[in-house]
Amino acid sequence: MKAKECMIAWNRNSNEIEVGLWPDQTKWSRRYQSTGGAAFLHVQEMSHTELIGYLFITAIHLIIRDNVSPSAVHNAFYQIDEYRDGLAADVPKPFGTKK
Repeated sequence: MKAKECMIAWNRNSNEIEVGLWPDQTKWSRRYQSTGGAAFLHVQEMSHTELIGYLFITAIHLIIRDNVSPSAVHNAFYQIDEYRDGLAADVPKPFGTKK
């Protein structure tokens, strides 16, 4: 899934995080306190390299500031092409992932 086509939604102090399609026509994100990603115009205007940086910064904010577990963040973000593009080859894939 491309970063410019998805929204990230999460609840602080939990492992509840999801990456889904943007625009959110099914209202899947309503159960979350916070959102990020393609819902914001500045994200839509980023280059590929800027998107990789944005995703990694967002991941760190979710882990440190919002207390979402690193594995939950990694598992959710792994669906995003640009996130995977920024990972080292030896970073483990989430369980059950084919890519």
